Amino acid sequence: MADLPLVLSDVARWYAATTLALGERTGLLGALLDGGGSAAQLATTAGVDAHNAMVWADAMVVAGYARAKDGQYLADEDALGILRGGAPFDLRAVVEILAPLGALLPRVEQAMRDGAGITSVELQASLGALPERINRPMYAAHLLDGWIAGHPELQAGLTAGIDVAEIGPGGGEALRLLAAAFPASRFTGYDLDPLQVARANAAATGAGLANLRFEVRDAARLPAGAFDLVCVFDALHHFGQPAAALAAVRAALRDGGSFLVAESSLSGDPTTDAADPMGILMYGSDLLYCFQESKADGGVGLGATWAGDGLEGLLAEHGFGIAATHVSDAGYAVVRAVPTGSA
Repeated sequence: MADLPLVLSDVARWYAATTLALGERTGLLGALLDGGGSAAQLATTAGVDAHNAMVWADAMVVAGYARAKDGQYLADEDALGILRGGAPFDLRAVVEILAPLGALLPRVEQAMRDGAGITSVELQASLGALPERINRPMYAAHLLDGWIAGHPELQAGLTAGIDVAEIGPGGGEALRLLAAAFPASRFTGYDLDPLQVARANAAATGAGLANLRFEVRDAARLPAGAFDLVCVFDALHHFGQPAAALAAVRAALRDGGSFLVAESSLSGDPTTDAADPMGILMYGSDLLYCFQESKADGGVGLGATWAGDGLEGLLAEHGFGIAATHVSDAGYAVVRAVPTGSA
């Protein structure tokens, strides 16, 4: 068959990706990756209907994700091997999140019509822990050895012992890594979602991290003069009122303190970012998720693709200068900002 027009090719790959997502959610993808087998064997392993397992497996073959021979289905390692690990993100979570994002489409349509966005509470109820799962391998691979090591003055302070806050920590993955690596420092995570905070505190307790705690608190109401370092990792673009948050961060920092911000290193120019193979994932997920959250409750609507051309100006507008920037292999710019006039 001749090459498909772009529109039809994209629709075809949507069906392929959706088939993959259904396999992840039903357990069929796990069964295929664990050795495969007949449709009946896949069904038994996953606990699904055998006829549906066969139809799913056939679609996986046609999509290029699997091979079929003598009634046996095997994963195509060139296509699916990366799902076993080694990528900067949890790709199985990336695949799985397609299902709840699809379910959100009617709400996104409404938000696009009325401009009112979608609240973090509603998004959290739909997406659960999947966004955090997606970033887990990135934090494990890059947070300590790249994002922190890329700012030696912060690494030295953390080793000696400082007070650190993270705004919007979700389930607390990044802070758990930092608290374990720097036991002399003290860490607090502030999130609006009580369920997230409870889950994060339970995980910190389970890991034996006495220097880490989480609280329910609005980013605009941080304790004044309480911290040597405030962090926002892959979250500033979700904030509906970033000006209030930045004012609170500035007030929360002690003399000589720093603000560490990790945001996408995309340029923010769609023509430039179209050349990035990951660009459409960022721009598409931004429309469905990040941008809509930032628009909720009268928010400004930053979104995930904004920081490339807007972060420096926003920081300057609210009394911060950029002291140093570390560009991560994971596609993030990690900026250390200090209150204007600080060293």
